[in-house]
Amino acid sequence: MSENEINIIVNGRPKKVPGPSISFEQVVALAFNPVPPNAFFTVTWSHGNQGGSLTPGKSVPAQNGMKFDVTETGQS
Repeated sequence: MSENEINIIVNGRPKKVPGPSISFEQVVALAFNPVPPNAFFTVTWSHGNQGGSLTPGKSVPAQNGMKFDVTETGQS
């Protein structure tokens, strides 16, 4: 493992990602392979007592042990 790889959990599965941040698109690609075309996703994250959501085009600083939940929300 390189020194800037970060261990995260996506939909209950451990993943390693390069830091220092992770984008909405990266999290979705880790959760769904292949990513369904024309699908919409909700991404939420938690780490310790912090949490939030990610929206398309946005990133969050990646930290060891962060948990991401990705759900397909269908078309809007």
